[in-house]
Amino acid sequence: MSVTRDEIADSFLRHLRHFGFRKTSVEDIAKDLHISKKTIYVHFDSKDEIYRYVTERLAAEERRRIATLLGDRETYREKLEGLIGVVFEFARSWWEQNRESEFVERYQVGEQAFLDAYTELIREYVGEGTAAGEFTVDDVEMTVRFIGGLILAGSRMLREDATVVPESHVAKAVDRLLTC
Repeated sequence: MSVTRDEIADSFLRHLRHFGFRKTSVEDIAKDLHISKKTIYVHFDSKDEIYRYVTERLAAEERRRIATLLGDRETYREKLEGLIGVVFEFARSWWEQNRESEFVERYQVGEQAFLDAYTELIREYVGEGTAAGEFTVDDVEMTVRFIGGLILAGSRMLREDATVVPESHVAKAVDRLLTC
């Protein structure tokens, strides 16, 4: 039977959600798909690589969801403000639900995948907003990186204390960056 990376990832995600990372094995996935472990290793080098792939897929889905959610906003500034709000709402909720879970050990994998997905939206909004004359940005890519860094720093604050509210400060700093 021929199996794809996505089929392996789907099975892995089902097991992950039901049993957790530690109790999900490549052998479990192979049994679920009626294939050998060797077949899985044709597509992925390790269990950690499958986890990274699954996380990147989830982040891409979240990116599409956010883009749809913010699609009716009239200005790029409103889209960025909405993005900041959604990102912090998601991060706060994740930390409230997972602070004591085994997934904290793998947080950096998810953090990077989701930051990459959010950065795509930031790049789109800043680039199109600058082209439309809504923003006065000299270097779009540098501005995108700064905004991503602000969001990352703010979301890391939530790791320590999910009750802090950095989003208003991040939004103000982003607004300043967009008028430089």
